Amino acid sequence: MLNKNSHIHLIGIGGVSMSGIAEILAERGYKVSGSDLNQSKYLDLLKKYKIKVFIGHDADNIRGADLIVKTSAIPDDNSELKAARQKNIKILKRAEMLSYLMRDKKTIAVAGTHGKTTVTAMLAAIFKKAQKDPAVMVGGYLEELQGNMADGAGEYFITEADESDGSFLYFNPYLLLLNNLELDHPDFYQNLNEFMNIFKRFADKNDKKAILLYNKDNVNLNSLFGSRAKSSTFSLHNGEYTAKNIEYNNFESSFDFYHQEKFIIQIKLSVPGEYNLYNALAAAAAAYKLNIKTKHIQAALKKFSGVGRRFDFKGKILNSKVDIVDDYAHHPTEIKELLKTVKNLDYNKIRVVFQPHRYSRTNTFLEDFSYSFINADQVYLTDIFAASEKNTYNISVKDFAKKIAANSEVECKYVSDFNKIAAKLLSEVEAGDIILTVGAGNITEFSKLLLESD
Repeated sequence: MLNKNSHIHLIGIGGVSMSGIAEILAERGYKVSGSDLNQSKYLDLLKKYKIKVFIGHDADNIRGADLIVKTSAIPDDNSELKAARQKNIKILKRAEMLSYLMRDKKTIAVAGTHGKTTVTAMLAAIFKKAQKDPAVMVGGYLEELQGNMADGAGEYFITEADESDGSFLYFNPYLLLLNNLELDHPDFYQNLNEFMNIFKRFADKNDKKAILLYNKDNVNLNSLFGSRAKSSTFSLHNGEYTAKNIEYNNFESSFDFYHQEKFIIQIKLSVPGEYNLYNALAAAAAAYKLNIKTKHIQAALKKFSGVGRRFDFKGKILNSKVDIVDDYAHHPTEIKELLKTVKNLDYNKIRVVFQPHRYSRTNTFLEDFSYSFINADQVYLTDIFAASEKNTYNISVKDFAKKIAANSEVECKYVSDFNKIAAKLLSEVEAGDIILTVGAGNITEFSKLLLESD
């Protein structure tokens, strides 16, 4: 498909995954260019490779390209796609390109509705600690990689497997890790049965060769794979790999790691919450399954400090008496787990700025979202981040705020302007509080307003 002189052009190069693909291609000596509608922090990572990046889409941007790679978010009428078709240039989906890059490696694919990025990052840290020199693609900035990718020379390729459009079916994993499963991406999937089916197809696709490791505590995963003989499980209760003697201490936690009722090691974590304990158990089980020495598992997880946009500490205000934390949570379950974790930390009041992500997701989970903030003390709801969707659902964000206030029994106000929310918070916040910016859109930029205005 490619030769050493190939020129690959990526449409949507500023995304976390696409920028990582661009870096790997550049590392391997290909000529790479790309375009995106906006600047992003991941474009800064491409500067050292001297990759030509165009801001804005234009037919002329693909001049000289031998292959086009696109994300699922790029519409069919995109000017660069239209030009590529006219010139008969081959067009690949992001997952197809990634699958090609993994073709000579043993792929560890991490899939599931929640926690993919963190588990992938934990595995990357473990395998690097074990000096396995893995190739890695992770959906966030990881300190151990100084970025979001590594093109290691080792035998393993560790990656997230994104279910959003079913394109993870291009992958052929050596080990498939399924962290959890509940409905998401209602823009693409009609119902839970359809969503579960795509995971079953993924697991079945390479069943004769792949190792399947899944969370036995998840009802949907257990219903899919509970009777499958060739599989391994992890659980807080009764899996092949279990966590026992669990202890939580503010931002830290620990557990005893068992395999088939045999004690292996104690694992200490520097990231908070039960959801991170599940993530660490999954990563430890996968690494142990692949014969990584326990001392490396233990050391890497102890040092692991998280990944960008996952309980990401952004700074302090009010004479360093108020913490600001950013989190990617954009599904009702993720928000519930996040706030449950923060509730157990030593804060006075939990103040949340929530930006819903996509009209389709907001519409599908409107009722569930309204019950997700029960552990918050204050919520500012801002406009839905469209992510290229149109509001065909007639959603009223003002009514949504009222529903959250009623069902979560919390003060919830709708304010569209980030500057106004920042001003209100700065006038209301008290020593010992935490401000959480929550969502998958540009809400991540909100913390800068607070830090610069304080």
